Amino acid sequence: MVVRNENCLLQWVFVRSICLALLTWGLLCSQVNAQSHTLALSGPTSAAEITGHIDHYVDSDWTLTPGVANGSDGPEFLSIGSENPDFGYTKSRIWLRVKVTNTTPDVREWIIYFPENFKQYFRVYTARENGQIETALQLNEDSNFDVRPIHYPELAAPLTLAPGETATIYISLWSEGSSYISFSFETVDSFTTLSSGQTAKNFVFYGMMILLIVAALVSLLMLRNWIFLAYSAYAASALLYIMHVDGVAFQYLWPNFPGLNSKASIFAGSGIIVFGAIYSRMYLKTARLHHIMDKVLLGVIAITVSLDVTLFFTNPQLLKKILIFMSLLAITCFAFAGCVAALKRYREVRFYLFAWIGAMISAVLLNLNHLFGVGLDQTFIYDSLRTVMVFDAAMMGLAIVDRYNQLRGSQAVALERSLGEAKRNLELSERLTALTGNYDNMVNDARTRDERIQNTVHDLRQPLHSLRMKVGDMIRNANNEPDDVNNINATFSYLETLIAEYQIQSGDQQHAAPTMASGTLNLEQILSSLTEMFAQDAAEKGVLLKLDYQPAQTSTAPLTIMRILSNLVSNAVKYTHHGSVTIDVVTTNQTTQIVITDTGPGLSENEFGLALGRDIRLLEKSGIVEGTGLGLSIANDLARKNGIKLELVPTSGHGTKIVVTFPKD
Repeated sequence: MVVRNENCLLQWVFVRSICLALLTWGLLCSQVNAQSHTLALSGPTSAAEITGHIDHYVDSDWTLTPGVANGSDGPEFLSIGSENPDFGYTKSRIWLRVKVTNTTPDVREWIIYFPENFKQYFRVYTARENGQIETALQLNEDSNFDVRPIHYPELAAPLTLAPGETATIYISLWSEGSSYISFSFETVDSFTTLSSGQTAKNFVFYGMMILLIVAALVSLLMLRNWIFLAYSAYAASALLYIMHVDGVAFQYLWPNFPGLNSKASIFAGSGIIVFGAIYSRMYLKTARLHHIMDKVLLGVIAITVSLDVTLFFTNPQLLKKILIFMSLLAITCFAFAGCVAALKRYREVRFYLFAWIGAMISAVLLNLNHLFGVGLDQTFIYDSLRTVMVFDAAMMGLAIVDRYNQLRGSQAVALERSLGEAKRNLELSERLTALTGNYDNMVNDARTRDERIQNTVHDLRQPLHSLRMKVGDMIRNANNEPDDVNNINATFSYLETLIAEYQIQSGDQQHAAPTMASGTLNLEQILSSLTEMFAQDAAEKGVLLKLDYQPAQTSTAPLTIMRILSNLVSNAVKYTHHGSVTIDVVTTNQTTQIVITDTGPGLSENEFGLALGRDIRLLEKSGIVEGTGLGLSIANDLARKNGIKLELVPTSGHGTKIVVTFPKD
């Protein structure tokens, strides 16, 4: 029994000894870890060198104070292994802690440098070993730029630490945007070198962007093309965004308006999206050429503006987060719209496409860092953003220049075509002037000349009136159909031949115009020209003028056909106030018939016989219609002299139907 008790005692002592040894080893390890957690400042210390020395605490209710944080009863701070602490978009206040020892023999003045332009709430405290806590930097969302102890566009706080001294640095922050923060410890000399290099880099970028914007504005004044204004607005928004990120905008543009600085990223980011969409619509001409993509781009604008209006005053932090993703979505849409356009006109949109593909790279990096916490270096991201912005703006400028070069080439072709059309129009105008002069001379002679002059003047009036309108339309409209030109030439030939015939019969051989040869126009051309001649008069009255043609031929001279049919069609259009006038072609073995049918008041056999007489007008039929009473008489005389049959076909109800029968041989 005694032996058993002695064994138990020995076991108990052995276990206690092992536990005590383990506890002692743990305490020694913790002391080693605590000592290794202290950061030794032997000179400028980068963010990478600080990695592993930073602890953090998430103050969700904003109650922690520096005194409590540094006290023995303070909250538990957790270690951060990342070089770039990032807690996303949060409503909590973030506390960071790093313990440092100055191991240099002679450096007393240090600067804690944060490559951030602005935080709505930002504090830096130095806790000495004697328990004294000093405030190195204290900024609120209403703090002007001038209250910063170091006048630099990015955040920097002075720190006095004697050689060999140890202190704990506390950083307390909150942001409407990302809570990302990184920092380094700099000497005065290293900070001067760093700030000089950063300032030089910034202003090289600003100078290039401003140069592109000024060039676009000058082009706007010279060329009066609004696409340059859209381009300038986009480039200015991009420049403003980078200036805001750099802190230069707060330092130089609105140093006394921290509230504006707090929202500047919203204005600039929204401007990049909205003006980028407007530029894309104008450059790609989506409203005219790509209707679906035009609606997509308009949707991008509408969504961005709606987000701004909805969240600007209620939840700006959420708005900033969404705009980061919205920028990637918008730029993707711009690039896709360029791809759609490139399928049909790559050369025209190639630089535009390069510009937005480059912009997508920056948008992807920005989203990876801010929304997905990939942990990319902030300096790398914004340096790439600067590079891409310059490339993007330059490509857009080249896109506009390239477009103008291509337009200039197409304009040269259009100018050559326009000169050819102008030459043709000049010839037509000269011919019209000659015809008009001849017509005016004949009107003066008609008062004293015989029946032949009256007939010629009568037959010239309607075709010449129609011709004036057609030539005028052709001169005003550069895009004329070949059929229009053929019909006008046919009418010219008809009128010139009519005048030539009169001049020959009058013995004026010297001034006779060229005559229309027998084979100059076929029957189809004559009827087409005839329909075109009276089309406008019929249209103005609301009367439908139709030609129903089928292949036919006749040996009758074109001038004779034209004169007979023009008088008949002229009467049909003149006396028909509603309905239609139809010209039909009917062929038999021996003859070709032209049937002219209208829906006017109609003629009886007796009235038709009277109307064939010269200077006869049927008053009850004419009403307010102007006329000379020569149309049917001229047609009848020509038909009789050329072996052509002209007859009235009875109709039931209203309307007149006249059949003209031409011999085939």
